Amino acid sequence: MGESRELALTAMIIAAGGRVPSAAVEKPDRWHSVALADLLLLTMRDCSRSWVGAVLAVAFLTSTAPAQSKPIAGLNPRLLRLTTDSLEIYVVRQGDRERTGTIVDALDTVRVDGELRLQRVYRRTDAALGNGVDTLVDAFADLRLRLVDSRSDGGGVEHVEWRDGRVVGVVEQSGKATRQVDTAAASGVYSSASFDLIVRAAPLAQGYALTIPAFSGRQGAKTVSAKVVASETLPRLGATWRVEANLGGRSATYWIAKDSRRLVQQLVRVTPGIEILFLATR
Repeated sequence: MGESRELALTAMIIAAGGRVPSAAVEKPDRWHSVALADLLLLTMRDCSRSWVGAVLAVAFLTSTAPAQSKPIAGLNPRLLRLTTDSLEIYVVRQGDRERTGTIVDALDTVRVDGELRLQRVYRRTDAALGNGVDTLVDAFADLRLRLVDSRSDGGGVEHVEWRDGRVVGVVEQSGKATRQVDTAAASGVYSSASFDLIVRAAPLAQGYALTIPAFSGRQGAKTVSAKVVASETLPRLGATWRVEANLGGRSATYWIAKDSRRLVQQLVRVTPGIEILFLATR
């Protein structure tokens, strides 16, 4: 969930020399998605060739061998509620927010080759971030990566799987050569796109902190972390843990329901004064 949005926002910042172009916030209809990550790249219809090059550099960072993941103490995926959530997307600028789209986030289990797996299908329809579908599949027992399939408007595709001790797959971008992913991960690896699920299944309590190596087909290996900083009650949404996360260089805040472990609110910081808010509708 976090990774697709992270790539989109990073691309915007690079393209604008460290700031978010006002058109992306004031006129989101002028933007469309050309790739999805962890997470999705944005481009403008009348962009220059050099602008596109800067954006594509984000999507095609060389994949390095992922650090081998160690079991997370106290992780309990049975805490996750198998349900479908709807969230609204808002661009927040200097405290003023504008609704730009919606997300449908469906969580269920599947069994593949005798192994129980957690499957998440994440559909986004949004004027600013673009439309796309992510399918994330992780081993139910420990939430290690089994499959990531990410597709969005404009031809952006990331498809990676863990098989026989390796992470293999392909990253495609419109107008660019297909890039193969093939790297060793004997004991398995965590997907950066599933980091919020991992946090939600962790033994959350005041002060709890977690740092793990994670992998993305587009971005390669990186370190992600989270820490519970407060207990908060939100209107309509009830008691939550407020968690500050570092998604490999971009910061975000999660509000995780204490009873259901649903992610009921998320705030991603783009630049000072520019944020993206994801808010559950119930």
